[in-house]
Amino acid sequence: MRKIRRLPIGVTATVAALVMMGCSNTSAPTSSKADPLKVTNGSFGITEASGNPVSGGSLTFGYGGGIASFDPVSQQYSGTSGGDEARAVYGTLTEYDTKAGKYAPSMADSISANDDFTEWTVVLRDGVEFTDGTPYDADAVLFNFDRMAKSGAGFSGLWTSVVKKAVAKDAKTVVITLKQKWADFPYLLSQAPGMIASPKAVKDEGESYQREPVGAGPFMLDKWTPGQNLVLKANPDYWDGKPYLDSLTFQTITTGDQALKDALQAGGIQGSLIGTPTIVKDYIQPSSGYSGYVRMTNTGSMLLINNGTPSRPDTPGKDINVREAIASAINPDVINQRAFDGNAFPGTGIFSAESQWANDKPTFTYDAEAAKKHLADAKGFDGKIELIYPSAQAEAALTIEAQLEAVGFKVDAKPVQSITDLINAVLIKRDYDLAMYGWPVPDEPGELYTSYLERFGRKDNQLGYYNETIAKALSDFAAADDTAEKAAQMATIQAQWAETVPAVPYNTTAQMVVWNKNVHDIEVSSRLTLDFSKAWISK
Repeated sequence: MRKIRRLPIGVTATVAALVMMGCSNTSAPTSSKADPLKVTNGSFGITEASGNPVSGGSLTFGYGGGIASFDPVSQQYSGTSGGDEARAVYGTLTEYDTKAGKYAPSMADSISANDDFTEWTVVLRDGVEFTDGTPYDADAVLFNFDRMAKSGAGFSGLWTSVVKKAVAKDAKTVVITLKQKWADFPYLLSQAPGMIASPKAVKDEGESYQREPVGAGPFMLDKWTPGQNLVLKANPDYWDGKPYLDSLTFQTITTGDQALKDALQAGGIQGSLIGTPTIVKDYIQPSSGYSGYVRMTNTGSMLLINNGTPSRPDTPGKDINVREAIASAINPDVINQRAFDGNAFPGTGIFSAESQWANDKPTFTYDAEAAKKHLADAKGFDGKIELIYPSAQAEAALTIEAQLEAVGFKVDAKPVQSITDLINAVLIKRDYDLAMYGWPVPDEPGELYTSYLERFGRKDNQLGYYNETIAKALSDFAAADDTAEKAAQMATIQAQWAETVPAVPYNTTAQMVVWNKNVHDIEVSSRLTLDFSKAWISK
């Protein structure tokens, strides 16, 4: 048995990704030249506190949007879309230790797999109760698993595609059998499926449960005004000890990253999530006086190419020559300079230069003459192509339009006024030729696998693209427990991507969580969610 011990110490996801993408492209730059400061994954500005943790006080974090529902079965939480709030109330069965780069138990006492990673055993902790006094046991876990699988929402699609069955071995042990080999299955239990709600509360409250949650996490609901703020209070009976903080407030500030920065500097909030490159670079300066964590993401900003979906079976991108012409026409460095004043993170590979999965396989290279040749080889194509883009990214869209027209395309650029409309065109209707879109995916293996599986690893996806070699490489990546073997599979995907050109990356994005220097011991986990259970404020 392979055992992990606790180390000491959906569509909603797409919406969050696009919001972050929009934020990173709209704020005014601070200089006319690229900042030479390198931005990499990991913590910054963390200093050892003098003295022991201090109990008391309230911590306020600001976000661009608040949690929509506390019912885990309907959500795909992340740090940008309700994950911090939900995790504070429920905890998660497992967590991702960003320092060790491994999954570990959290609300669970242990999680172990058989030799081929097709069966996982979750052992729960003794004596844990929900805040309504009912037991946090195997029956409660299975109630939540079953309810989620039948919901048709949130993670249900992924869950039912990979989980064959889940059964209780005894009152504190759940055995999960998978349909495939998956060495990083604990990732799924670090997400909404691992947020266990009180069965009694779910049954008693019915539809109102989404606003009246009962979990066994470090905090519990105090008061909530949707769209404005949420206040949680410490759970005195939390299994790992009462939190040091008396309360935790999530403040909604919808007017952009600059407004969040202003609120942080004014003292209205003590922490926030930021995506604007110039502000990210401001905060990681050693002189900034703040602490936090940066996550560089792969495929952050993409030029999606419709390869032939049912809504547009004869789209220009169905022809590989057209796709190659697009890839050769795009110059990310020029987009960076003109649209972001040199403050973004340009690149054409599906992995950022800092990624652990970066490799020496070819990526796309700007070559206007090659683009013209590819376009000439697209027999019967008149050069006309439609580009849809978020209205907030007009400068980047204008630059891409100019680059495409410079090699012979006739671009009909159409702004989309809302993120909802963009999602509807790309994800729901799949009715587009080209789309500027946000696909940020971190190096974390569980999230990387599930994100790419959904986007291009299965048939009938948003690109209308399917490649057997890529699908197999993704499957082999999931089954592998060896980092070198995983890296080899990602190299295969990069090579196939460069050869078949399903879409064109042009920018890596950075996502940052920042907090005051006197705030200590916030832990960052999967999908940039935060664990406040041991957080405290020094005087």
